[in-house]
Amino acid sequence: MKILAAGGAGFVGSNFILYWQKHHPWDHLVCVDALKRREGLRSLGAAFEVPSFAFIEADISDEKTMKSLLKVEKPDVVVNFAAQGRLRDTPDAALANVTGTVHLLSACAAAKVPRFHQVSTAEVYAPLPLDDGHQIYEAEGARPETLYAAAKAAADDFVLAFGHKHSLAVTVSRCTANFGPAQSPNALIPKTIIGALHNQDIDVPDGGQNVRDWVYIDDHCRAIDRILFNGDAGEIYNIASGTEKRDEETVRTICDALGKSSGALEGLPGPGPNDRLFTANADKIHDKLNWTPRTSWASGIKNTYEWYLHHMDWWEDQK
Repeated sequence: MKILAAGGAGFVGSNFILYWQKHHPWDHLVCVDALKRREGLRSLGAAFEVPSFAFIEADISDEKTMKSLLKVEKPDVVVNFAAQGRLRDTPDAALANVTGTVHLLSACAAAKVPRFHQVSTAEVYAPLPLDDGHQIYEAEGARPETLYAAAKAAADDFVLAFGHKHSLAVTVSRCTANFGPAQSPNALIPKTIIGALHNQDIDVPDGGQNVRDWVYIDDHCRAIDRILFNGDAGEIYNIASGTEKRDEETVRTICDALGKSSGALEGLPGPGPNDRLFTANADKIHDKLNWTPRTSWASGIKNTYEWYLHHMDWWEDQK
């Protein structure tokens, strides 16, 4: 099988490529990326040592190039990881997330690609009050609060519409907060690790009181694996672990593990009525595809900070 990973040089995409090479070594992988991130190709690491791996620098927003590329490569599956990051929450970045996906879908339809998977985000769902008790299922639909989330939700809709119009087998996954190796230093967990290593104060968003469901990156990749082989066309699958941690607790856990002070957190306010929970219900992927997370919170955090400790050259010039 040949898989084309669009946006495959990013955090989730690069981890997916390394995961797939490990678990499906007989498959061919093609990574297509515009290399707009500062980490460039470094996240792919050992992927280049595998003969069945190829990298092509291209932008999925360039429909002509993508149509030509897909006709030549003839992939069995296209997985779309490409996205303008949430830190660029601007109208132009949001529009690029939508148009890039649409142009990639158009190229897939023209090349008659059999299967397309859209890697979306649970950020398309509005966060919940902590005492709400409600769970967000796939059928409820998106309620985005940011331009980034609105664009991802719109792109998801285009994926489902293209699948219906062109008889393309499409699926969408929406994962909660990810963590693991090679994540941008701007994200909460790597930012905390790097700050702790430099004895810096940690800037915790919203006073550290928001609660997030965390999924270790290998578990996310394994969920996509299950969807590609067993997911039903036209379906959306939430990916969540049930490991819900307050941001303040996450920061303290990392500082304690690294033997660093978390004194800068002492001035943060305690839990309040406006605290919010960022999560999603994952019963569907559990029940229908037999997916459950395998990596514990403690193991995932340990794997992550050890990776940053041993790859300082990867992140030092990105801070």
